[in-house]
Amino acid sequence: MRQKLNHIIFSVSLIISAVLGVYLFFQRFAHLSSGFSYDELYSLATALPSVPFSYIWSEILIKDVNLPLYNILLYGWNHLFPLEPFYMRLFNTLASAAAVPLVWFLAPKSWPKYPRFTLTALTAGSFLLIAFGVNIRAYSWALLAAFAFTLLALRIIDALAQHKHPAKRLWIGFFITGLLGSYMHYFCSAIFFIAALVVFLYACAYKTGRKTAFWGTALIFALWVPWVINTYKIMAAPTGSWWFVAPLARSTWDVISFLTGGAAMAGFWLVFFIVAAVSLIHEKRARIFSCAAIILPLAQIILLVATVFVVSLKYNLWLDRYFLLSVPPFLILITQCLAHLQHRHAILVILLPFILVVWTRQYWNLDYLKNPEYTGMKEAFHFVTHTLKADTVLVDVDKTGYPEAALPLMFNYYAPKNHSLKILPLTQQNLPLAFTYPKAPVLLPLCSRIHLIYANLDYNMEEDREPYIFGKDVCVTTIHPAPAIPK
Repeated sequence: MRQKLNHIIFSVSLIISAVLGVYLFFQRFAHLSSGFSYDELYSLATALPSVPFSYIWSEILIKDVNLPLYNILLYGWNHLFPLEPFYMRLFNTLASAAAVPLVWFLAPKSWPKYPRFTLTALTAGSFLLIAFGVNIRAYSWALLAAFAFTLLALRIIDALAQHKHPAKRLWIGFFITGLLGSYMHYFCSAIFFIAALVVFLYACAYKTGRKTAFWGTALIFALWVPWVINTYKIMAAPTGSWWFVAPLARSTWDVISFLTGGAAMAGFWLVFFIVAAVSLIHEKRARIFSCAAIILPLAQIILLVATVFVVSLKYNLWLDRYFLLSVPPFLILITQCLAHLQHRHAILVILLPFILVVWTRQYWNLDYLKNPEYTGMKEAFHFVTHTLKADTVLVDVDKTGYPEAALPLMFNYYAPKNHSLKILPLTQQNLPLAFTYPKAPVLLPLCSRIHLIYANLDYNMEEDREPYIFGKDVCVTTIHPAPAIPK
C-alpha cells in the first residue's frame, strides 16, 4: 500500500512539474515586443545594419569593456531580420529556449531519467532564465554556452573515471563552447576556466587525458587573454572609471535576493542545501570525490564568488545580474541534491513541483509583465519636444558606462522622427546652452540622487526644480549655475 502511495505521489509530482515546465518554457515567447531598456539600446547601437561594421568595431566595441562576440552575432542577425524589438528579442529567446532540450541531451549518460528530467524542468521553469531570455544582451547565449561546457565537462569526467580517453568530440565541444562563452561575458569566462581546472584535476587523479585538458585550456586562454588586456587598459586609463558603487553588504544581499527571489526563498535554499550536504556526507563520505556532478558545480559557484570578490577590491563587479551566469551550475547542484534526497526519502519528490510553483509565482511578479516599456526614454524625449518645446537637449553621458560613439546611436532611436531635435553631450563646452534662454534641458539616462550630486559637482550647477522622472531612472531637468562659495 505504501509503495503504491509513493508511486502515485511520484507520478503526480512529475506531471505537475512537466505541466509547469512546458508553461514556463513558452512564456519565453510571450513578451517579445516590449520596448528597449537602456542597456539594450547599447546592443542596438552596436548592431545597426546601417552603420559600417568597421566603424562599430573601431569606435565602439574595441573601446568597451564588454566582450564583443554577442554584438557581432546580433549585427549579423539584424541584417537578416527587421530592426525591431520583436526580432532582436527573438534572437535571444531562441538561445534561451534551446537550453532546455540541450540539457536533456547533454546530461551525462550515467544519469538516471529522474535527474535528467529534473534538470530539464528546472531549466525550463527558472524565472531568471525566462526574465533574461528576452533581454537583448549576451546573457542568453552565454548561459547556453555555460550549460553546454559544464555538462560536457561532466561527460568528460565520467569517461576519465572509467579510465577511458574521452571521445574527441567531447573535448572539441567542451573547448569550442568554452571559447564562445568566454567571448560572451566575463563571468562565463570564469565559469569555463573553473570547469577546465576541475577537469584537469580529475584527469590528474585518474591519470588520463592530462595533456589534452592542459593544452586545450591553455589554447583557449591564449585566444581569450588579448581582450582581457584590452579591457584592463581601458579600465586603468586616467579617464577610466567604474560607474557601479555600492556597499558590500547591500550588494551581497541584492545578489542573493536576485538569484533566489527574496528572503523567504533564500531561507528555503539555505535549509535545503544544509540538509542535502549533511545527508550526502553521511552516505558518500568515502566516495564524495566520485560525485563530480556535485563537486564541479560547487567549485564553479565557490570559485566564481571568490574571484569576483578579489576583482571587486579594485573594480566592483558585485552586481546582481552578472551572477546570472552562476545559474547553470546552481541548477545542476539543485538537481543532484533533489535526486539524492528523493532517493533517501521518496516523499521528497514533491520538492520539484514546489520549486516550480514558486518560480511560476516569481515569474508573474516580473516587472516587464506590468510595463511593456523598460525605459522612460521614449516619454522623456516626448516631454522634451512637446512640453518643453526644446530643439536641443544635453545628455549627461559621464556615468553611462559606454563608449562615446555609441551614445548618439542609442539616443537617436527614441528621438522623435518628425522633430528636428539636436542631441548633444553635456560637456563644459556645451554647458552654456543649459544656462541661457531658451534653456536646453538636461537628460540623465541613468538618474539617481547620487548621479545628480556628481553632475552638480562636475558642472557647478543646480536644478531649477525637482527633475521630471520617466520610467524608473530617466529624468529631465533644467539647470542654473550654482552660486559661488565665499572664500
